[in-house]
Amino acid sequence: MAVLVATDDGYRIISSSGDVRRALDGHRVEAFTPGPDGTWIAIVDEREVWQHGADGEWTPLATADAQLACLVTLDDVVYAGAVGPQVYRFVDGALAPVADLDAVAGRDEWHRVGWDLHVRSMTKTVDGALLANVHVGGIIRSTDQGTSWEPTIDVDADVHEVRAHPTRAEIVVAAAAVGFCVSRDGGRTWAVLDDGLHATYARAVAFAGDDVLVSISDGPFATRSAIYRVRDIVDPAGTSHPERVGDGLPEWLDGNVDTRGLAASDTTLALADGSGSVWIRKGGDGWTNAARDLSRVNALAIV
Repeated sequence: MAVLVATDDGYRIISSSGDVRRALDGHRVEAFTPGPDGTWIAIVDEREVWQHGADGEWTPLATADAQLACLVTLDDVVYAGAVGPQVYRFVDGALAPVADLDAVAGRDEWHRVGWDLHVRSMTKTVDGALLANVHVGGIIRSTDQGTSWEPTIDVDADVHEVRAHPTRAEIVVAAAAVGFCVSRDGGRTWAVLDDGLHATYARAVAFAGDDVLVSISDGPFATRSAIYRVRDIVDPAGTSHPERVGDGLPEWLDGNVDTRGLAASDTTLALADGSGSVWIRKGGDGWTNAARDLSRVNALAIV
């Protein structure tokens, strides 16, 4: 097990023993996605896409005309969300727009909050649908590799991250200003769950098996946040109310646990808080503080 950490000042690998290795110092690393043949793909310095090979070497792949924000891989093809908003596809050594998002139904309702309009997060279902979270423009969905898109959730839900279940095509979740959002039809329609939360503002979400972790705070400029666990999300009858996560975490985490700031595997959980601390939980152990005072953490992944 290792935790990959993307920061404003390079890339870190936290090994299972707790050792921290560094790469790409001086470069801003924004987001990750698994690539072909065991590689990882990352956004570097906001406009470039690089590949991290099994040999540990980083290789630049392409440069975009727009500021890139997120990545996802579908059928070994890399897609990148960008300011604009726009979605690019990496083909034949170059990034090219896949569609005109201005043509999406309801586009005139999208509006800027903070950044310019951008695709903040992307995910794929196991049956091949792409979902892109536009900030602020809801979640749009494509079943033809990004050639066309349809709107789903209400624009003013103010979604910050969308994630599809790794093995169940019908289950998709999202973190939004209105709360924790769940779809049981592959992202076509959505319900909001907010019972048991201390506030409704959600910034990050990740699957831990059939459970879901979600970060909750009282707003975009929050000084503290908490993590909740929703158990057995695949079973509507069995889905529990959110439970506050402790087990070694402080009562309150610093700032927001932001988009891509949660990661999980079958045996390991990880989070990054607003102070640059990375917290890790392995197996049945409690959470431990594995790194402190990193430059802004932009993404986590577990390998």
